[in-house]
Amino acid sequence: MNNRPVSATLAANLAALASQAQSGNAAFDSAASEAERLAATAGRPQSEGWIAAQQALSAAIAARRQTATALGDIDALAASALQTQRGIAPNDFAAIKNAQGVVGSLDRRQAERIDAIQKRLGI
Repeated sequence: MNNRPVSATLAANLAALASQAQSGNAAFDSAASEAERLAATAGRPQSEGWIAAQQALSAAIAARRQTATALGDIDALAASALQTQRGIAPNDFAAIKNAQGVVGSLDRRQAERIDAIQKRLGI
């Protein structure tokens, strides 16, 4: 079995993508906190407060882009390795799965916060 260490290029790419996701998560947290604050006092649908909360929600959704893109790029690295190498070495596969887990966890938490804000606003 191929037990070589994780490819240096792959490790660097995964680290960069994880960093991108963490940076995106910080931006998302700030935007989502503002949306949550506004949603808590939004008032009835179509009121000024509700519209402001919905706009803040839109900003939070947009702030998810970095994390979602990083997750997609990690998946693309795996797909590319499968196509070009006809397989993934075990340690490369483990590194990819780990990165998918970390970034995927951020993505899921973000999605849950968005869902909660949408429910609060009745959308």
